[in-house]
Amino acid sequence: MKTAKAIWIMFIAAMLLFVGACSGGGGNQDAADDPTVTENNEQTEQKVDEDSNKQQKVELRIMWWGSQIRHDATLKVINLFQQKYPHIKIKPEYMSDGYWDKLNTVVAGGNAPDLIQLGNNYPDYVLRGAIMDISSLYGNELKLDSFDQTVIDSGKMDGKLYAVSLGSNASGIIYNKALIEKAGMQPPKEGWTWEEFEAYSKELKQKLGDGYYPFIDQSAYTHYINHFVRQRGGALYKDGKIAFTAEHIKEWFTMWDRFRKDGLIPDAETTAAYKEGPDNSLFVEGKAVMKNIWSNQVNAYQNAMTDEIGITLLPAGGTTQGMWQQPSQFMSVNAKSKHPKEAVMFIDFMVTDPEATAILGSERGIPGSSKVRDMLKEQGTEVEKRIYEYVDLALKHSRPMDQEMVNIAEWQNELTVQSQKLAFGQSSIEDAAKAVYEAAVKAVAKIQQ
Repeated sequence: MKTAKAIWIMFIAAMLLFVGACSGGGGNQDAADDPTVTENNEQTEQKVDEDSNKQQKVELRIMWWGSQIRHDATLKVINLFQQKYPHIKIKPEYMSDGYWDKLNTVVAGGNAPDLIQLGNNYPDYVLRGAIMDISSLYGNELKLDSFDQTVIDSGKMDGKLYAVSLGSNASGIIYNKALIEKAGMQPPKEGWTWEEFEAYSKELKQKLGDGYYPFIDQSAYTHYINHFVRQRGGALYKDGKIAFTAEHIKEWFTMWDRFRKDGLIPDAETTAAYKEGPDNSLFVEGKAVMKNIWSNQVNAYQNAMTDEIGITLLPAGGTTQGMWQQPSQFMSVNAKSKHPKEAVMFIDFMVTDPEATAILGSERGIPGSSKVRDMLKEQGTEVEKRIYEYVDLALKHSRPMDQEMVNIAEWQNELTVQSQKLAFGQSSIEDAAKAVYEAAVKAVAKIQQ
């Protein structure tokens, strides 16, 4: 009985298997050979892979310097990027002062952020092996199709791409329109000379009286010195060496010493009390009428004060044109970054995404992308349009820039020290000029060793 029952159960099971094999709509075709099933399996696997990628969290660090306006705009762009790429988290590190000291410390300690904002001194960090050649990511994660080639090339060394320009600038003299009207004078004219600049300042001093200064002490401002030296056929740095003399610096210091004695700039104590950024400036406080800044800083200064400001060309003079157009800042990737692809994705987002570039505007300079420039010109504020107009004017009075001096930060420190010693009467003009020149030679030699 039991045996007959077992045979019957085996017969029914076999029939069920036969029916199942014939009812699939494909005869005796195996499921593994069914293209529909295979496609569904591939889609499922692809979705699993995509979900897996979404879960692969990436954390980047970014470091930059600048004004509060720059900080706020950059933070907005970071948030926008994180919304678009939820798996990428970016930790911001930013400051107004002490940036280079901190950067050099973290670079030396091997703890630099993934994304590093640099100036035209980025070759220093290339030579230190601190930033990455991102050429292999160009054209994929980094799409600069609408960039001027000269702007792209400004971030290259030896044919390799190490940095992406965040904007270009022209140096200029900003002035307080309200104070000039108070003095009953007209704004400075376009194309004025150093002699006219000094005469104009003396008239301002006479008409405004005590408590006001025509301009601030910028005798230690490296780019201002470069303008002055270039007018005399030199440069701070050219062909791998210093291209100015101690006599150039002596002439520069002599001019500023005269300005100080004539009351055209503040005394040493007053100058030392100000950092001369938008957040701490005699100009912003309405005590100084004029100041030399880069064009991308106009927004920050205008937003820091109620008086309307204008901008005009640097004083002309000498035998050649001193002004030039210069990339303002660059963004680079740490050579030790574990996530270079994602870091470059963020750089691309900063300089090409329509929403991101609209937020950043021209605060870091005139964008390298022609598409972005056209958009900003059309949508920009009155101040931004004023900046574009000035840069167009400055370009007509400029010649190609020279390479930035390598190890310029070390030279800048000595320049500041000697300028202050001279202002406080602790050094002679000749000794200060000699010390500044020798410091430049040593700074360059040190980084080239």
